[in-house]
Amino acid sequence: MTFRSQYKYTSGLLGTAHDLMDVYCCFLGATSELLEDHYLNRGAAWASPPTVSGLPPKVHVELLFVPTEAPVKTLKLGHKVYKDVNVEATGASKHNRVSRYSGIENSKEDDSLKGIACSILYGSTVHVNENKSFSRKNWEFRKLKCTKKKAEACLKWMREHEYQGFNKLGFFSEPLRRKMSCVVPLPNMFRPDSALQFGQKKWYCSELVEAALRETGIVQPGQTTASAHPEILFQELKNLSVPSAPIDRGKLSL
Repeated sequence: MTFRSQYKYTSGLLGTAHDLMDVYCCFLGATSELLEDHYLNRGAAWASPPTVSGLPPKVHVELLFVPTEAPVKTLKLGHKVYKDVNVEATGASKHNRVSRYSGIENSKEDDSLKGIACSILYGSTVHVNENKSFSRKNWEFRKLKCTKKKAEACLKWMREHEYQGFNKLGFFSEPLRRKMSCVVPLPNMFRPDSALQFGQKKWYCSELVEAALRETGIVQPGQTTASAHPEILFQELKNLSVPSAPIDRGKLSL
């Protein structure tokens, strides 16, 4: 998938109104309607490890920071169809990437979880989107257990890596490394800080998210696998997080 950040960080980490945050890993499944029928999306699904639940594998992940003190729109339980904004699919033309979800954010039907979203999409750079919406229809949420200090550190880490490029070599070599590791462990020649990146750190989505969580102490070394497929990160986080479909704060909680 491809994305370009439209927002810039100005001053302060979150601002005085956003002193507390919830942190979510938002996963997108291979059959989501947000994904175009593109060879990269099909390849990511084909190369996925087996899923435990039998559901389609996760092929994309983003970190979402949601302020807990400021009023925010959140997801509601029920069967209403929700819509996403600022989501762009692999292979879409520049015009389609810009206009595909234009106008939805102000729609009366928009009733999504909004916050600061961080990730990277194929062919683009690390983005920190200050106001992105995620719908329960398309995304699966894992709420991470962390302190305010660690949440702030994780968001700061993402801001420090904003605009770094996509790790194509790492992305395409991950399935081979994983499958060969059953026979003989292979070193990751294309890790983000590898000499083969020629001094410029590069990432793919799950690689970026896992590093941010591990390097800021939200997960501990050994609890997650560096440079893994999104489905692997999803399975590993199951024991470190809780499933969550956030709803209006103050009314109910999951």
